[in-house]
Amino acid sequence: MTKVRCGRNYLGHPFYEFLRQCNQTPLERTILDCGAGSDPCRPPPLFLFYQHGYKTYGLEIEEDALAGANKFCRENDIPLNIFRGDMRTIPFANGAFSFVYSFNAVSFMPKTGIALAMREIERVLKHSGLCFVNFLSVDDPNSRPFCDTSFARRFLRSERHAHHEDNEADIYFANFEILRKEKRLIEKLYHGERIRQAYIGYIAKKKV
Repeated sequence: MTKVRCGRNYLGHPFYEFLRQCNQTPLERTILDCGAGSDPCRPPPLFLFYQHGYKTYGLEIEEDALAGANKFCRENDIPLNIFRGDMRTIPFANGAFSFVYSFNAVSFMPKTGIALAMREIERVLKHSGLCFVNFLSVDDPNSRPFCDTSFARRFLRSERHAHHEDNEADIYFANFEILRKEKRLIEKLYHGERIRQAYIGYIAKKKV
């Protein structure tokens, strides 16, 4: 098996804080990534948790992102268990996972879809399980509509990214204890293009 390391893209990433908090719980190490696809040039985020002994599962609705993640898994003989699925109807039983996260994924849906996805994330979490979800902020500069052939239009019936006010997403966590909430304003290179992004991230614990 080829040795793979998580690259610099994840250094200082909020995944590490989520991983730290997950590691501190006594819960079984089962985790679901909603939006688990990746660029074929780098490991899927689930690989970080796999390296720390977690049993991993992932859902991805977009074909190219799913293909990229599974190409990594095949080439490195790493069973991350990523398959095609929709986080608005997660195909697992109630309380199936100790940990669930969705990073840079829910904003592709309209807010009605985000509400459905958040209810599903809550449903498949165990009592006292942790989730990590981020939402694009209204301060994010990207307001361009999706192209007509985009997966967001085809599968999610979404015209553009959904943006949230600073406290707007709190409503999704009515049955959670919010452990960490932070707003990040970042600038990064993506496929050679310098982009800016503003998002609000939550780490929350499902109430017993």
